[in-house]
Amino acid sequence: MITPSDPRTSPISFGITLVLVAFSLAREKLTPLGVLTAFSTACLHVSFPSKVPFACLVTFFVAGIVATRVGKAAKSGIIVSSVGGSGAEGPRNTVQVLANSGTASLFILGAFAVRFTGRDVLSLITGGDGAVATDAALVRRVVFASACSYAAAAADTLSSEFGILATSSPFLVTPPFRKVPRGTNGGVTIEGLGAGLLGGAIIGAVYHLQYRDASRAGAIAILGLGGSLLDSILGAVAQATVEDKSSGRVVEGANGKRALFTAGGSRVRRGRDLLNNNGVNFVMSLTIGVAGLVVDRLLN
Repeated sequence: MITPSDPRTSPISFGITLVLVAFSLAREKLTPLGVLTAFSTACLHVSFPSKVPFACLVTFFVAGIVATRVGKAAKSGIIVSSVGGSGAEGPRNTVQVLANSGTASLFILGAFAVRFTGRDVLSLITGGDGAVATDAALVRRVVFASACSYAAAAADTLSSEFGILATSSPFLVTPPFRKVPRGTNGGVTIEGLGAGLLGGAIIGAVYHLQYRDASRAGAIAILGLGGSLLDSILGAVAQATVEDKSSGRVVEGANGKRALFTAGGSRVRRGRDLLNNNGVNFVMSLTIGVAGLVVDRLLN
């Protein structure tokens, strides 16, 4: 039955967490509540018997910082902020943190729930009978599914930030595959897809360092790219894009929220307005995480 990790193995992980918290506050990468949420998420990951989910969380965070920094200058000249100024991303808030890390946290909580319910809820998700597997099997399943969700988040982040630097014109990921302005929800570039595969491969490499399993690491990379594509598909069919009429530039909502829009005003909205960016990210991450549970079962 899964129990929290040995406290003696946690000081380094907590130290890394504190360093990242201090960095986030000093560089305003996260809002104060975002920092609290990220710290709580990290503590939950540290408490898990395997440190791979925590390593994936840290890797995703660092990769996101690097990618955002690289794409910041280009993005500010292409996208307009909904509340004024350039489209450069501000500090992430609680919702944005949970949109990317919430799936892994749910899987970890699901594993711990076995202690109280006597049922393997993660097995039920994939059509199993809920019988409790061995600790090692349950831990490995949670690790793999969590890695898949982080691979998708990393792939989406790198695809978005590096894709906007692409020399080729973005095209809509759904028919009729027409060219669209940079920053359009659902728009992709070949370079962006390549960056997405790289993001998934980075998380796959983190998994491989612990388990030395190239087939599963490769599956993580592919599912990561699949997550980036799914994010674009959701963006195309369920997320509206707001454009500034005078400049033709895409307007970006603050903190992943919907961009401000008034009918008949200076902005035009295109597409279905069913989800904001945070909603798209969470649905994508959860879908790929559950797909990871299914793939893990198939690979056994």
